[in-house]
Formats: sequence, structure tokens, C-alpha cells
Amino acid sequence: MQTNRTAALRATRISIVTLVAVTLSAYASGGNLLLDGSSFETGYDGFSSLLAYAWTKHGLAGSDPRRGVLDTTTAAHGKCSLQMYFHPPYGLKGFSPWCTFRWIKIKEGQKYTVSLYAKAARDGQKLTVSVSDAWQDWGWSFFTLTTKWERYSHQITVGKTEGGYAWVLIPFPEDGTVWIDGVQLEEGELTGYAPGRGIDLGVNCNYPTKYENLFFAGDKVVLTATVFSDLTEKRNLVLQYSVEDFFGQTPFKGTMQLMAMPKATTVKQINLGAMQRGSYKATLRLLDKSGELQDCEELIFGVIKRRQAEPNIESQFGTHGFPHPVLETCGVRWVRTYLLAWPAVEPEEGRFSWPEEREEDRLFLKNLDQHKINALPVLQSAPAWALSDQRPHGGWSKEQSEAVRLPRMDAWRRYVFAVVSRYKGQFKYWEVMNEPTAYMNADDYIPFLKATYEEAKRADPNCKIVAGDTAWKNTPFFKDLLDKGALEFIDVFCGHFYGIAQAGPPEVKYGREDAGAVVAFLREGFRAHGKPEMEIWNTEEGTYVPPWYSKEIIPKSREPWHRVPNVRRQATDMVRSHLIELGNGIRKVFWFYELYSEQAADARWIIRPEGMYGIEYDGAPRPALIAYSVLTEKLEGAKPFGREVNLDDKVHCFVFAKGAGSVATVWYWGEEGKDMEMVLPPERRLQVFNMMGNPVRAAQGGETALHLDGNPLYLEPRGLSAQDLFTHLTRARIATPK
Repeated sequence: MQTNRTAALRATRISIVTLVAVTLSAYASGGNLLLDGSSFETGYDGFSSLLAYAWTKHGLAGSDPRRGVLDTTTAAHGKCSLQMYFHPPYGLKGFSPWCTFRWIKIKEGQKYTVSLYAKAARDGQKLTVSVSDAWQDWGWSFFTLTTKWERYSHQITVGKTEGGYAWVLIPFPEDGTVWIDGVQLEEGELTGYAPGRGIDLGVNCNYPTKYENLFFAGDKVVLTATVFSDLTEKRNLVLQYSVEDFFGQTPFKGTMQLMAMPKATTVKQINLGAMQRGSYKATLRLLDKSGELQDCEELIFGVIKRRQAEPNIESQFGTHGFPHPVLETCGVRWVRTYLLAWPAVEPEEGRFSWPEEREEDRLFLKNLDQHKINALPVLQSAPAWALSDQRPHGGWSKEQSEAVRLPRMDAWRRYVFAVVSRYKGQFKYWEVMNEPTAYMNADDYIPFLKATYEEAKRADPNCKIVAGDTAWKNTPFFKDLLDKGALEFIDVFCGHFYGIAQAGPPEVKYGREDAGAVVAFLREGFRAHGKPEMEIWNTEEGTYVPPWYSKEIIPKSREPWHRVPNVRRQATDMVRSHLIELGNGIRKVFWFYELYSEQAADARWIIRPEGMYGIEYDGAPRPALIAYSVLTEKLEGAKPFGREVNLDDKVHCFVFAKGAGSVATVWYWGEEGKDMEMVLPPERRLQVFNMMGNPVRAAQGGETALHLDGNPLYLEPRGLSAQDLFTHLTRARIATPK
């Protein structure tokens, strides 16, 4: 975490009595830039009590989750405050929770004042407040609290920003409990606190699964709308609501009348009942009697099938980061991790610091076992003491090449042997460095690959070595590796199959080709060097995407070439990429949407500009996570039939063997906005499901007609082998819908 502690910061206390006198005048001036939830009266409206070491804002990684508590027993404004507390493994030696507010627009060079009311369980408790964007801070405020409500403020000047965005970020204190209320950010000098809106709307839902906004099929979904009025007169209001699904349909909508009482909250519940599987966005609009919009809020939620992992299945599906329980729930059975990176486990030569010695890492190891998740550790980086004077000869990133020195080979060998020896009973696969093509050539990489192979096999003869990111067609790295004998030291060959998302859908993101062309390129190289059956994994792939929430302001990614325009595209790209890669023989795919980042000591990593994540800013599941749970359900343990069903240039159709049975996938990827029809011979045993896991009603008439678009369908026959299903599908015809 980067902080600027060089400037002399002054904290100003203002008596709580001041609050009442200036409340109404603040509305006239529009002083508070935090428009939603700044006094915590409407639930988690506009802010998030986020824990970096977690899937969601509520810190659900552990059995004893830490979160901010909305406390109705004490307040400086209204009737509710936020109580902030936690204990290890969350803290200075773990990862801290934060209270964060929505992004807001700010101006470079402008002076701003941040203020809040706070009190502590003991005199002398410290509290820190920051105003920053995703990449830099413009000044931290350090306050010393008492056991009574006091107002604290600090003025900062905004420096250079990326896009003119900022947020207020308040880390939980590491050594005690505090309460905060009445948070304000305003231009210029301090004024009295007032909420950014006279009437504030918040919405949340019940989440019986314990995971944020994630339900199981059959659960009843209830939305709760909370309206807080800071006005002095009552208001007649209309609450409009609608629920949109992934496919753009609106299964629920309606209106409610409510009376907002002065200085009070009003609660309304919207019972949606048990919903079919899918990804949903609820939109609530609050209007006065003249029809003028007072506030608007959205809430994203998902409904998935209740599942349990089958421990004997060799899964193809992985992600990155923390082994959160939700991975087991969604059928994700692998995580790629830097848990055993060299600087973490051997900070000083000969002195090892193992994950079991750190409470937060013990939780990581415990969750792997408890939730039936496998890990792919990356042997990576080097502590300062182990660096040699030798620099690499350069890869595709000049910046990385010039900044790196290679490790001492003797020290690297000892590190590999020590780590593999200790964890040989827990981890079978070991990846050798992350993206060595960025800063190495083949002559740099092969000695480390050879040393890793020899030391790891000496420690555990049954382990498997996974080569680093080496699947680039347009560099000499791959050819040089093979020509210089690298395949002798590789059990699994891996690449990072990002491609260029902005070039188009997965079918054309590799220079008008899909991943099948990359696999064919690799296979030809393996055949030419005597290893035609070399197993291939994809250990990174993903796309940046803006939020589904239209109200959120999120700066754009620094890697626009990996960007897609919306969360629907993220979900379809993810599914289609997996199907193309698995259908062409890639054995495992690790999608790079993190449910937790191991670099998250700074919580801003969770809410970077955009992101490749499977969750939203508030922890709600994006459509990609719901679609992923369906993908893992349909294809868990399946193996590709060996060749694609040839139906049309713009139709993909893959068949997979699943035990004695089979499953197929099909979609149309031609002109956007256009669709096609797949007409199949009669087959009463065939069931069809959409990308969200729901049955599809096909047109009948002897033949079966399926509507095809960019969202893949799953075809599941009862009692047909992969060969029989393949033969049946070859009899289909593709037609333009009538």
C-alpha cells in the first residue's frame, strides 16, 4: 500500500452540535459529492465494506468472516452507523477490510475536504482515510479518536488522475473497533454534513447460500428496498422495479406506493419467489408524485444449480487466486497460485518461511483440502539476495527485460528442491515461471527449466513440470525451445491464450483465427520433435469488462486490447473460448477472472479500473460466473471426440465423450445480430439447454429445429455414445430462420 506520510496533516474536530444547524443549507449548496449511502441508513447503498482477502465485500473467505456491521444502537446522523472491526488473519500481517465508496468525478488541481464522524471503543484509537484513484493517493488523513462522536476533516489537493475519477477509502483499524458516520467529500472548505441526496434509495437481497447475491435453484429471492428521507416533511413516492435476465428479457416488473417519513427510513420487500437459473439485474427507480426521479439503484444476482464436487473427476476448469468455497459450488476445481513464490518462502538465504506459519496462508491451504480444490503453484521470482549480475537477453517486454536480473542457478536449485520436497504430498504440478517470454529468450529460460525439472523430479519423481507461457506463434521463442531440446524437461506445455479481444470474438482473436489454429501450430512442433501427444494447458486467459451496473463509474483498463464492451460479451467469450480450446484438445483452462487476488493487501486491486473479474464492485456474480457454473456442470470430466462436426463456416459444433455418454455444444458466430436455425433428424432422447443451464423448447414436427445465435447451446442425449451423437449431428442442416 502506497501512502504519502511526508506532508504534515492536520485533523480538525467539530462538535456534533454543529451538524444540526447546517444540514438544510448543505442541500442548497450540493456540498456532499458522495450521493449514496454516506450515513449508512440504506444498507450497502453506494459503499462497500470490502475485505481484500475474500471473494466479496463481506470477507467470506474464512469461517469467521469480518465485515462492517450496520449498527442501529449508535449514530451521529440518522439512526445507523458503520461499526468497523476485525481480527487476524485480517490485519497488518494479513489483509485488511476497507470501507469504500462509489467512484466519483473529480478535477485535477482542485482542493477537496474529506470529513466524517467517528468514535472508538477506546481513547487513542487510530483511523485512516484516503482520497485516491486506482493507481495513486493524493494524501492520507490520520485521525486519533475518542470514545465520543466527533467530526474529523482533512483537506487535500487532487493531483494527476487517470480519467478524473476518485473514491473515498477507509481501512479498518488493525487494533480495535471504531464507528463511522456522516462521511462527506466536498470541493473547497469544510461545510456541515448532509447526505448527497435528500432522499436516498438502497437495495439488497437475501442470500441464503452465504455467498453474495448467489442463490441456488429453488431458493426464494427477496429484494429489500430501503428509503431514507433527510427532509423535514413527508413525501408520497412511487417505487418502480424491473428484473432483466442475461438474454434481455424482463420476467418481473411492477410498482409500489410508499410514504417517506421525515428523518426516517421506509422499507419495502419485493418477493420474486423461486427463479430459474440465470444471471439477473434488478433496477429500482424512486419517483415523487410529479414523476421526477429521486434516486435509482440496481442489484445483480445469480441463480445456479446446487452441486457437490466429485473427487474422482479429473477437472479441466481453473481460475486464479484464493480457493474460496464458491469455487466448489460453481464446479471450479483448480486455482493457479503464487503462494510458493520464492521471495515469500525464502526471504533470507537458508531461512524458509512456509505458508503454514502465516495464518492467512493456513486458511489458503485449509480451503484447498476442505473444498476439494487443486492448486497449480508457480515457481516464480527471486528474492534480492539471490539475484546474480546477469541480465536476460530480452523478450517482448523491453521494460521488463531491462528491469530484471536472473537468479543464481545454485540458489534456484535449492529453492525448487526445498519447495517440492515439502509439498510433494499436496501438489503434483509445478509451473516454471510466469510469462518468461516477456523478459527471456530460449537460451535464458532453458537452463532454469532443466534445473527445475531435475530438482523437482529428485524431490518427487511423480511430479509434473508445466512449461511457462510459450505459445506465441509470432516470436522465435517456441521454435528455439523445441530446437534446443526443451521438451526433455516438460511434462505439460502451457500458454496464455489471451489473443486480442478487441479484434473480435474468440473465433478471430488470433489474427482472424481461433485457438484451434494455435493448438495445430503447437501440435505440429511437437510432432516434429518426437512428442506428438504432449499435453497442453492454458494457464491464463480473460477479458477486461466494464460493470453491468450502469450507475457505477469505473475507469477503463490499461490494457485496452483485452477489453470487451459489456458483461454479456465477457460471458459468451468465456464459454466459447473454453469450448474451442477444450474441443481442440487443450486439457485444462485457467480463466483469469479472480475471485480474490493474492496481491490484495491493497484492496484497490479488487476494484481496479474495469477488471477481468467474475464479480462486480459489490461482490455480486457477473453473468460469466453463472455461465461458468453451467459449463463446468455440462463438461466436467468430458473429453473431446477428436474432430468437429462440419455444419457451416460460421457454426461451431463440438462433441465430447462423458463416461459412456456424451454431450455436444453448438453456436452461430457469424454476423452480429443475425441468427440461424439448426434442423435435426428426429431424436426423442435429445435434451437441449441454454448457456444459463435452462431447458430449451425446440420446434417439433418430426424434425427438431434449434435457434442458433452467439450463445452456445448444450445438447445432451440419453444413452448415446459420442460416436452416435457425432453421427446424428452430421445429419443436421443449417438454415436461415423463416
